Amino acid sequence: MEIQSVRRNVQIFFFLLISSGVYEFYKFVYCGSNRPDFTDAFLPIAGVFDVILKVKTGITDPFHPAAMAIILSTIFTTLLIGKSFCGWICPVGTILDFLTYLRVRNLRFELEFNKLNRMRETGIFRILDAILRTPKYLIAFWFIYVMIKMPAQAMIMIARQSNVDADIKLFKFWIDLFHGKENSYAVIFLLIIGFSFIIPRFWCRYLCPLGAFYGVFNMFSLLRLRREKTVCKNCRDCNVCPVGLLPFKSIEFNNTECIMCLKCQDSCSTGALKLEIFGRSFPKLLYPIVLLVLFFGSIAIFKMLGVWHSVLTLREEAFLLLKNGFNSHWIR
Repeated sequence: MEIQSVRRNVQIFFFLLISSGVYEFYKFVYCGSNRPDFTDAFLPIAGVFDVILKVKTGITDPFHPAAMAIILSTIFTTLLIGKSFCGWICPVGTILDFLTYLRVRNLRFELEFNKLNRMRETGIFRILDAILRTPKYLIAFWFIYVMIKMPAQAMIMIARQSNVDADIKLFKFWIDLFHGKENSYAVIFLLIIGFSFIIPRFWCRYLCPLGAFYGVFNMFSLLRLRREKTVCKNCRDCNVCPVGLLPFKSIEFNNTECIMCLKCQDSCSTGALKLEIFGRSFPKLLYPIVLLVLFFGSIAIFKMLGVWHSVLTLREEAFLLLKNGFNSHWIR
């Protein structure tokens, strides 16, 4: 089985897993079932906030500890095998890859995209591309800077007052969006979808601050994707990167952008692109196995350490739902 087939299966698995979590959260809001902790994956800002809170105060956020566990598990995985979260796990990335698949199925759109693909090798396009990628890093580091500079006591108060119902606020936002109450955000959402149909992973390339955050750790990954110049024939078969990198012009891909999808390695007909760890070759079909073991193994460790389940009782959750405008029958 080709590595891209494996990657698609892994993406579908995580997408279904996350979708089941969303459904469980829906049942929690409207039926009073238990809130699924792993939906804290949708709270990356809270997760990073909790990491900084833990470092500064030694306090673990008791309301959404799973958010911190998922962030740290992803950082750990990235440091070992690269930014695989973006290329293999993230449900947003999976949706954007599906949009690209739909475009590829349409010959007219694909012919136009091939023209754009050739344009991105030009100097002017590369400069413009680099400029457009900059804001996501500025946003990510602005958030982190504000959190680091924030007094410890203020962080504790925010964790108790704002982060406590962050998941419910996010759920309400999407409910309001689909009910036409957030029209300005709906327009932005549709624009991102439209651009993502034309430009593969548009959100990942130019807007995602979480991907920018993980990208910093990607530069220090033990596993490296390298191009052997002596083997490369400059055929450009590898020019298939979904985030717009140019493999035939690079030597090493552990930059802030590479999502370790391995499409370039799969497309290389000469074997010039190789995964290496400590200078030794790493089989690409072993990559998804190591990814799953590292990611789920890290989360399992956090669970054993007690950093996963929220301390909020169902009664307290019901109060937070009422506070945010949900008046389901089980609450009354």
